This record gives sequence, C-alpha cells and structure tokens, in this order.
Amino acid sequence: MSIRISAELSHLCPLDEVISHATALEAQGFYRVWIPDTVVSAWEAWMAASLILQHTQRLQVGLGVTNPYTRHPVVVAQMAATLQVYSGGRLAMSLGRGIGIFHEPSKVVDSLFGEARHLTEFGVANCQLGFERSRGIARFLDKAGVTQRETAVEECAAMGPSGWASAMRVGDGVATVWREALAETRLKFMAERVIPSAVLIPFAQSRPDFFARCIATLEQLEQRVEVLEAAGFDEVIVAYAEMADLRTAAQLVST
Repeated sequence: MSIRISAELSHLCPLDEVISHATALEAQGFYRVWIPDTVVSAWEAWMAASLILQHTQRLQVGLGVTNPYTRHPVVVAQMAATLQVYSGGRLAMSLGRGIGIFHEPSKVVDSLFGEARHLTEFGVANCQLGFERSRGIARFLDKAGVTQRETAVEECAAMGPSGWASAMRVGDGVATVWREALAETRLKFMAERVIPSAVLIPFAQSRPDFFARCIATLEQLEQRVEVLEAAGFDEVIVAYAEMADLRTAAQLVST
C-alpha cells in the first residue's frame, strides 16, 4: 500500500492517556498523528503536541485543523518554530476556516492563506499552511535561528468547493473529510496542478455518535482507503474514537 496511513488523536482521549495513544501509534507504524485544535477535548492541542513529540522518536506530528481567529498568528508562529526545531522537523500544521462564526467573510480567510506562505519559507517544513500577517514573523523566525529551507508542504483544509478552490490558489496541499464524490472533486480541481492531498475518515466501532458519517467496521475502512489510493490521494487520516478503534485501524498499516 503506497498511501500513507495516519490517525487523528481522539478528542475523547483523556489527558493522562495522550502519551500512551501516541506511543501506540508509533509502535503500530502509523505515519503521523494529527492533533485537532478543539475546545471540546480534555487537553489543549499545542500542549498535547509537545507531550507527544517528547515521548516519540519517529512519529510525525500534525497540528490542526487550526484557525487564525482563536489563536493569534504571531503566537502560533513562535510555537510552531519552537516545536519544529525541538523535534528535528517532525511538525506539520493545517490551517482552516474552523467554526463558521470565526471565518466570515470568507475573503478574509483567503487573504490569510495567501499571507501565510512566508512562514514555511523560513523553516517550518511540512507546515501545511503557516501563519503570517506580516513579514515580521519571518524576521522573528530568522532571528530565532530557524533557517530558510527550499521545500515546504503547505496544505489548506477544505470542506467544500470554495475550500478546494482556495487550496489550489494558495496552497501546496489540501486536507479534507471523506465524501462519496471525493475522487471526482480531486480530479476536477487538480486538472491543471496536482498537489498533496489527505482525507480524514471517521471510524468508531462502538460510538456511532462520535462523528458525522462515521463508519464502524474494518472492511468499510479498507474499502474507503482503496478508493482513495486508486484516486491518487496521498494520506489517509483515521479519526478514531477509542483505543480499540486505533488497534483495529492499525491493521491498515500492515497491509
């Protein structure tokens, strides 16, 4: 299987189990753990990322989806630079619109997407959309010793056509959630330019209320991964509910 298998840390995971979930993901061979920036979890996302980076060696760590409204971009830039240097380049980020009330009007978000590009140019490699409102952030990163790099993956979170359009305009990648017509959507928006793409699949064997459009069996999960791999997607993000779901999803890694 060429598609990368990642997981999203369950927002139901208790604070005192974050490390055990992360080490289990690393031991099972998952490519990356994504940490959702949400106020409904028992932990704060950046603190969870710090804990995970301290207690793992190879596991890539993604922060997001996060937005530029509940967190100031300058503060996020400093946190990202700190963790990126500390981890030796294992940090990734995804910037999206977040809750509707925080992203009106949409043209403001598009502007932020465009302005964010300079951050990744100054060292936050694999920053799937960085954060910047001025070149002052780039100067800060430079003074902090985060040197400029030639390559960086910048990815926008996209839930619908407008999100995909934004990603194709200003991003170097796109992250989205499973929908039946995703293959057609990817083909339509990547007709002229192909960029890295990741898809989140909600998976819970005993918690049907865990997530919208949640699936409950390994067979369903395998079928969706096969569809995404055939369509050319690069990464699957399994949003699991409980540790038992994580262990079941780990069977994807060994196939």
